[in-house]
Parts: sequence; C-alpha cells; structure tokens
Amino acid sequence: MIKYFHQMIKYFHQLTPEEYKEVVATKITWDECAALYPQPEWCRYPDAICGMMGCWSLMDHLIHSRKDCMRCEYYIKKSKRKK
Repeated sequence: MIKYFHQMIKYFHQLTPEEYKEVVATKITWDECAALYPQPEWCRYPDAICGMMGCWSLMDHLIHSRKDCMRCEYYIKKSKRKK
C-alpha cells in the first residue's frame, strides 16, 4: 500500500517499475496521484497526470528522462543563462 504520509514527493517519471505498478493498483484519485507524483518540470502538458486525459506516454510509464520528451510540443526547453 502506498504510504501517503512521511513520503517524499517523487516525479511520476521517476517511479520505478515496481512503484508504478503499486500506484496503478491502488484506488487513489488522479488528483492524489498528481500531488504525490507530479509531472516533470519540463512538461507543460495541462494535467499530464490525469489518466486517459493526461499525457499517454507519461501515464504508460514510457517517459523516464527529459530526452524522452524533446519532440513533444509541450516540452519546455532548458533556459540558457548568461553569466
């Protein structure tokens, strides 16, 4: 069972395969899932963690790094800071 308290927030794409299966098997809502496991920082897809209405690649656990999203229209490029 997922521990709702005393758990550090982890981005959804960082879930291990075992954690992903555990999350899918629970009866938490998509809002609870998004609060516990938010979408990656580089993603501006509206409500990406929202089941069938979210990002299908993310929800199917196919996204594991920034590189996996670089061709997506919702990808936020890294800003280049000037020194």
